[in-house]
Amino acid sequence: MGTGKYQIAELKVSTANYQDILGDERKDMLRDRILEIIVGDKKYREKNYTASKLAAELGTNLRYISAVMTERFHTNFNGLMNKHRIEEAMKLLTAEEYSEISINEISEMVGFGSRQAFYASFFRFLNTTPREFRVRHLGPKKRKKYPKKA
Repeated sequence: MGTGKYQIAELKVSTANYQDILGDERKDMLRDRILEIIVGDKKYREKNYTASKLAAELGTNLRYISAVMTERFHTNFNGLMNKHRIEEAMKLLTAEEYSEISINEISEMVGFGSRQAFYASFFRFLNTTPREFRVRHLGPKKRKKYPKKA
């Protein structure tokens, strides 16, 4: 029982049983398969790809996916997906051949469901907006000059 006037107990650090059951070898195998599916198969581009779908593809359950995400990737499923989306967005935003494609189109190409989600994640990862990032790497967008009307 706790000590003192408020009966405050010491915080016990424990791990869930399923984390112990998995074992390091199984966690490493799941980590490699997760990367193969999310990165190799570019599942991060799919807006509706979920941890449940990943678990089904791996023939495992959400608890195991969660444990591997936490222990091997130090994030959750959404964090891992967004990391790879942002990495691809950075490449597209700085590629000359994509300079005419809007930031909204790029956000859709890399798998974000909304402009707000893209901007929030981009800022969280890089502490800048996608537009500022693009301007910094490509310079301001050159506007086409039209002849003046007489």
